[in-house]
Amino acid sequence: MESLKKRKRRLGLPHLFYLLTLIAAIILVSNRGGAFSYTLFYTVLSYPVLAFFYLLFLRAGLRIHQEISTHELKKKAAASYQLTLENAGVLPAAGIRLYTYEGRSSFGEDMTGQELTLFPHEVKEFTTTLRCLYSGSYPAGISLITFRDPFHLIRLSLKIPSPLSVQVLPGVRSDLNDTVARIVLQMIQGAAGSRQTERDMTLGNDLRSYMPGDPLKQIHWKNYARSGELFVRLPEEKELQIISVLLFSKKGYDSPEDLSRRDRFLELAVSVAAFFAEKKRPVQFFYYNAGVKKILVEDYESMQHFSREISKELILRDNTIAAEAGITKEAGRYPWPTLTLKEDETAVE
Repeated sequence: MESLKKRKRRLGLPHLFYLLTLIAAIILVSNRGGAFSYTLFYTVLSYPVLAFFYLLFLRAGLRIHQEISTHELKKKAAASYQLTLENAGVLPAAGIRLYTYEGRSSFGEDMTGQELTLFPHEVKEFTTTLRCLYSGSYPAGISLITFRDPFHLIRLSLKIPSPLSVQVLPGVRSDLNDTVARIVLQMIQGAAGSRQTERDMTLGNDLRSYMPGDPLKQIHWKNYARSGELFVRLPEEKELQIISVLLFSKKGYDSPEDLSRRDRFLELAVSVAAFFAEKKRPVQFFYYNAGVKKILVEDYESMQHFSREISKELILRDNTIAAEAGITKEAGRYPWPTLTLKEDETAVE
């Protein structure tokens, strides 16, 4: 906090200097008059207007270009990044500062903390690395450029007209295994005809523990001879062959808090997909992106496809309630057990 106060005090010095200069010019022209006094007075008085048009001219002549080695990234993985700045005007440009999208990404060598100067037709290049901190699709890199006059009285901003868009793939979180198993188990136990226990989730999709009343012909005798425990083979039940997972996302995400919430939601969804892929059990995901979408995950290859698709732009463009109703209606056409994951209710850290 102390450094912030010092910075504000430092930024106020140019304004104080200009005010004192203006007062001195007024006193000088009042007491002495003459061509020099009036020239000084009108120069100081018109400086803010001249500075404003000077900054407009600089902003019109600045060219910026960002490049990244790949637009499909893994979270927190470094990608090669290059920034090119060019002053295409005929006046020197000083007081240039660069700003990033707050909290979304970080540079290996940060160039945003320095004030830049560009002479006429000068080109500056910065080569470093870029790391994106959250899963999903969003703009990263440099978002804004500001210009200041030599006395720091006026500041103009320029939003980057063509932002650098990245797609950050959500990863499978091994620390979510217990959470995913618990969520899936609760869902499957609630499905009609299901009698699986938590231990059975590790046996695969064709075995479960023996329960009194099970037919003897369904007992897995080879496993009994090996382990001394009774398990039965599961019959192929149509209603349990495929599971529906409904993904309800929130509308938009701009702040770091929103991105963090979306990141947890996407990683939970991909971890659920990986859980079923490992069990070789097909699962159909339903989500909304300008219409109801569905993706069937049967193995690791289709899980990777699912990871790419939901990280592209999982944003509700329509009314949230209507979107959720559309997802529910589409999933209701299939007689499968259903698991619902809501982004605003995802409590996984």
